[in-house]
Amino acid sequence: MESCIVFVNGQPFLVLTVAGTEIARLEITLQVALALRVLGIPICE
Repeated sequence: MESCIVFVNGQPFLVLTVAGTEIARLEITLQVALALRVLGIPICE
């Protein structure tokens, strides 16, 4: 399972993928997104 952060219209989401297939997209706050970045979760490409 992999995770990354994606921004849609300025709103951050945590995206969870398994074997390249997106299984969840969770709306998160900007503060949580920044904390996850500090912990090493990348921005989705």
